[in-house]
Amino acid sequence: MSVLDERIGPFPLGRAAPGPSPEESHQEEIQRAVAHAEHVDDFDMRHLRYFLTVVRSGTVSAAAKELRISQPSLSQQIKRLEQRIGASLFVRSSRGVELTAGGRAFLKEIQSIPGQLRSAIAAAAPTPTLWPVGVCGGVPAQVLTEVQNGLAGQSAHQGRGRTGPHLRMRSVSAADQPELLEHGEIVFGIMRLPVTAPRLSRAVVWDEPLGVVLSTTHPLAARPRLTWEDLSTQRLLWYDEGCAPGYADAVPAQLTALGWKAVLHPVDQDQRALFVHALQTTRDLVALRPSVAVMDDPQLVWRPLPTASAPRERLAVTALAGSRAARYLGRVATQCGWPYRA
Repeated sequence: MSVLDERIGPFPLGRAAPGPSPEESHQEEIQRAVAHAEHVDDFDMRHLRYFLTVVRSGTVSAAAKELRISQPSLSQQIKRLEQRIGASLFVRSSRGVELTAGGRAFLKEIQSIPGQLRSAIAAAAPTPTLWPVGVCGGVPAQVLTEVQNGLAGQSAHQGRGRTGPHLRMRSVSAADQPELLEHGEIVFGIMRLPVTAPRLSRAVVWDEPLGVVLSTTHPLAARPRLTWEDLSTQRLLWYDEGCAPGYADAVPAQLTALGWKAVLHPVDQDQRALFVHALQTTRDLVALRPSVAVMDDPQLVWRPLPTASAPRERLAVTALAGSRAARYLGRVATQCGWPYRA
């Protein structure tokens, strides 16, 4: 008799069956897991990753590029997954792919599996020495330095002088960060608040008032103060929604309430050269940034908004709520004085 079969049997007649003990409940959970696992022997975790990447990317070609495999190979792997399931997962068209009804049902049930597996590994494994960190566009270098010193320095301090973990920072849009955190592909994210995604713990590392940024050649650059009337004729170089969900909508709404309903001009915020170039070549274009983000750039000037309650740029380190990374972030926030929300 195996350990899974122990304590499984009839109770004596005339006696009520007591409720299962915690140990018995645990054994029953294991037995159910073993039974479920018998039916997935020919499944491969990479197929789930391929499927989720195609869903996120919207096209097989974009997913193949991200996964660094050929498009025909990825298409073949998706076909094998569909054959194993016995249902089509995607409807393919010239515009990309869309989930079928079966695909949506499959996604709903499996999207948490990679994160659960990652959490299980993390719970059993020692603290990793390399932490991937997603960084949204336009984050100042001093913020990256503070995050580096906080996360790596705290670990080294707690480890009694041992070398702390290395942070591998890479550009990841704020729109993609919650999903990558959920699947364990990044441990921490750096993004602007407000964050619309649920289940994220956050520690604010940057909180500065926004002001108007202009090229030195802009017609308004010589004025030490700007008015709402001055700004009413200007377009606002701004983030698109996919780059800064929440923030991209919140700040223009605040400006409208203050008296400036700006016409937005989206530009790739990951490329500072494009940011500066757009300001230099468009006479009616201005941007919003904290003063310290542009003060060392001789091509730009900064002016305060004509209000005592200017919108603010707040950058936060985020982690998946309830994860070991989130608990660690909470300890770092306490030591560094970062406002923290679990």
